[in-house]
Amino acid sequence: MKRKICVNGSSLNGKTTGIERYVTEILKRLDMLLPEQEFDIEVIYPRESEAYIPDFQHIRKVPLAVKGKKLGVLTVKRYLYEHPATYCSLSGNFCVQNDSIIVIHDIRPFAHNEYDPLSFRLRCSANFLSAKMWAAQLVTDSQTSKQEICESLHISPDRVAVISNGWEHMQTVSSDMSIFERHAEIERGNYFYSLSSQAPHKNFKFVWENAKSHPNLQFVIAGKAWPGESNNVNLPDNVVYLGYISDGESKALMKHCRGFIHPSKYEGFGITPLEALACGAPLYLAEASCLPEIYGDCATFFDPDDYMFNFERSELHKKNKDLVLKKYSWHMAASKWVDLLTRYYKL
Repeated sequence: MKRKICVNGSSLNGKTTGIERYVTEILKRLDMLLPEQEFDIEVIYPRESEAYIPDFQHIRKVPLAVKGKKLGVLTVKRYLYEHPATYCSLSGNFCVQNDSIIVIHDIRPFAHNEYDPLSFRLRCSANFLSAKMWAAQLVTDSQTSKQEICESLHISPDRVAVISNGWEHMQTVSSDMSIFERHAEIERGNYFYSLSSQAPHKNFKFVWENAKSHPNLQFVIAGKAWPGESNNVNLPDNVVYLGYISDGESKALMKHCRGFIHPSKYEGFGITPLEALACGAPLYLAEASCLPEIYGDCATFFDPDDYMFNFERSELHKKNKDLVLKKYSWHMAASKWVDLLTRYYKL
């Protein structure tokens, strides 16, 4: 008899950023592997989110009739009571039952109070503490994140597995070169590109402050807005802010930039530099959080508070790019998930 796993898919309800990418790509690749495995996986999600849920060959899609695009704790508990299964959240939702499998991408809202409002930190802390109390297995994206989770929640490292992100989804994306037609101010091949949400810990203040210090360089920023943050405040003339753009537009910008800048002060993994690396962009990364662990000597690192850092004159590092792309792939991640689930059911 196959082991039944119920995955909470309520995070897939809109624009794709790092966590949504992880959920989508892991499910797609597990779907490919299911015929060879003893697992029966289903994804539950709000009916209103149907358009954002991938089509699968083997994983069942179960839309639930709820208001809005989120599944509440009681809704999930009721469903699991009526349809017993191992509960799994790939996006860090509240742990609703014992012996669940929960992914904590990073523990920033619990371990740091300088980046997020109190209401968000309290909500996330409830999710983390529920995982500590009831989850049989925790998963995170990097060794750095694992160490911080274990120290912050006071749990054994044996409970936390590391299964990282990948980049192969970029192979299926076609470069949308029309971005250069719509934004003629962007000088193809002569700009530095940054992509992420405009959340405070992403530190995009660094880009526009650095731009003020280097008016001869051009900087392009893309990514969704963040509640309470002003994304266009006092932007110098040599900064182009695009807002949220498509994968095709982003790939075009990655392929034709002088370098990809990621000034983030905190990451659980940092997937956008991996995407840029896969597109051939030189990497300039903040020497912070897990970024040195993931990207090592294939990137040039800088102090995220040094607004005078000169990207034009810095030494460029491109070593071990292929090793990084091989180590951090969706194929590798899916294989690790299969191994984890196999071990889990032997406990």
